[in-house]
Amino acid sequence: MSLVVFMLGLLFAGVSYSIASASVPPTTPPTTNIPTDEPVEGGGVVDAPTDQSTSVPAPTNTVPASCFIPTPVQATFVGRLSVSDRRTARFEVTQMRGGSLDGYSVANLVDVQYDEDVRYLDLEQSYIVAVGIDQSTGALYSKIRDPEPLYGGSQVIGVNSGVECPEVEDAVRTLTMDARSVESGVLAPLKNAKTKLGRAILLPFLWVFGGLFGLATIRAFVVTIYRTGKRAWSGQ
Repeated sequence: MSLVVFMLGLLFAGVSYSIASASVPPTTPPTTNIPTDEPVEGGGVVDAPTDQSTSVPAPTNTVPASCFIPTPVQATFVGRLSVSDRRTARFEVTQMRGGSLDGYSVANLVDVQYDEDVRYLDLEQSYIVAVGIDQSTGALYSKIRDPEPLYGGSQVIGVNSGVECPEVEDAVRTLTMDARSVESGVLAPLKNAKTKLGRAILLPFLWVFGGLFGLATIRAFVVTIYRTGKRAWSGQ
């Protein structure tokens, strides 16, 4: 009897173990990134990881949005100033140094906007002119002086943006034939107007002196006639 009970216990224990083993799913070992071997020049291999990211970081803009970005140069040429008005200069292109003036020049003549800087240019003189395209008007422009910052820029009292802008040279500029800056001082418009300046100073003096001399001559003539008539009347 005890042998039968012992056999039944072994049977129930085996069935319980089989059920427990079937109810637990098999576990898989964790996978690891195993480096693969890649051939290199000159023999040998190097280890390269299998999971390589394909994303490329986006480049960052190193120039703040509030900083000045110069206009690209459309063309550079040597031109002789043939005519000008208050804001525009017309050059006769004698040599192209770079870029293109297609669509802007007619018969080797091209108009360039300078605004107030045009008064520093001399007629019949040649210049090295680098021009850009004005985004608002679509016309060619150049300059002689750097424009003053609006409202004093960041130098206004109480305003400090803290933005450090890189120093970028603005190549859109007009130079003399020896690559120097065009004279833009206060007396620069008068440097080649000596005749006009002398005339402006001398003519008023001549008019005043001539008028006084004429009045004095007329007075002397009238006095002489009066005295001569008086003497003739009195019989002297």
